[in-house]
Amino acid sequence: MSKKDASWLAQHLRRKKRVLIMAGAQCDQIELDGKSLLDYAAEISTRMKAPVAATGNTVTGFRQRGIDTNKAWAIEMVNFTRHEWKHPIMKKKPDAMVFIGYSPSLAASLASAVKDAETVVLGNTYVAEATYSLPDVTSYKAWQQELSEFVQALEK
Repeated sequence: MSKKDASWLAQHLRRKKRVLIMAGAQCDQIELDGKSLLDYAAEISTRMKAPVAATGNTVTGFRQRGIDTNKAWAIEMVNFTRHEWKHPIMKKKPDAMVFIGYSPSLAASLASAVKDAETVVLGNTYVAEATYSLPDVTSYKAWQQELSEFVQALEK
């Protein structure tokens, strides 16, 4: 729906009461100049004090970084937004779900199915189905810059 720069997105999410980080399998697979996508997701979770729904096989990496997380199925988390929220990761339905580590097509499918929560995609490709998405970038270096700006803006 809307392309936003990293700083704006970070400030917007800081105003939300219940943010859930959805970490996909690409968090374990993508390295950005010596820092994994999982490192960025863990740092975002820590700075926002937001729980992580570790999808794919990311749960081990988060626990190694000291992040308290729960293993989850991505579609199950999305379905809980459509029905009664029953997952122990949060007592109430999230206000916003942040998707990181998903292919653009999977992020689009998941974001389009979420009900009554904003969706934010922190990928390298714009995802129109999300409430907010980072813009397209031409390289992993540019994506790393966007993620670094996002994390820095969480401090402010």
